[in-house]
Formats: sequence, structure tokens, C-alpha cells
Amino acid sequence: MSYREFRYSNETDRYICPNNKELSFTHLKKSKGQFTKVYSAKTNECKICPFREKCFGKTSSKRTIERPIAHELTEANLKRTKTEKYRQVQKQRRVWCEGTFGTMKTKHNLYKTYKRGIQKILEQCLFSAMAINLKRMVKAIN
Repeated sequence: MSYREFRYSNETDRYICPNNKELSFTHLKKSKGQFTKVYSAKTNECKICPFREKCFGKTSSKRTIERPIAHELTEANLKRTKTEKYRQVQKQRRVWCEGTFGTMKTKHNLYKTYKRGIQKILEQCLFSAMAINLKRMVKAIN
């Protein structure tokens, strides 16, 4: 059974299983530099649960769910990507930003820099941006 079949309660910071039992936050776990929150059910509640085999199998004693700390933010971003405003902003970004960066890389020697130091590289990037803006101004006049 997937964790998606469990309901999450923001107010109590707990998951509720299909059998209406709570999985409460127990501890943080660090794995590969990522922190996850671990939610566990009570062992005695899982022993008598009718969904036991479907939920976590015969060998475990209780159900646990791990979820990233920033899970709410990830879910909010996923919802945002489905809005019309997001699609419009992405369209504009492709035209104005990504196209400009691509042009700067291919036609204005920004694929790799030939100078050293942040100040000199910044200067090279600004000259490249200035060249693109001058080209746009010439096109706008004609």
C-alpha cells in the first residue's frame, strides 16, 4: 500500500491510515545528505489491523512512512506548475532568458571564459549582454 493512500493532517503533523489509526512523527533520519521525517504507527494497533498484509507485509511489526522535510514545499510547487500563470511565465522565460543565454553562449564567447576573477568575468558577461541589447535596439529601429 502506497503512502499516498494515507491522509496527512497539517494541524497535528500525523498520517492517518485507511483503518483510521494515526502514524505520528517519531524521528528525523539522515540518508545521503537528505533529512527525512519518519512517521510510525503503534505496533499493537498494526497487529490487529485487517489491512496488515496489504499495508506492510507479514515480517514487519508496524507501518512506517518517510517523507522529506520540505515535502509541503515540493507539493505546493507541483500545484503551482499546473496553473495558467505558471505556463505564461515559463513561455516568457524561454523567449527572454533562455534564448538570450543560448545566444550569449554560442555567439558571444560565453561557452567558456578566457579571463580570471569574478570582476573580469562579470565584465565579459556585461559586454555580451550589452551587445545583445544593441542588436535588439537596431532591429527595433529598422
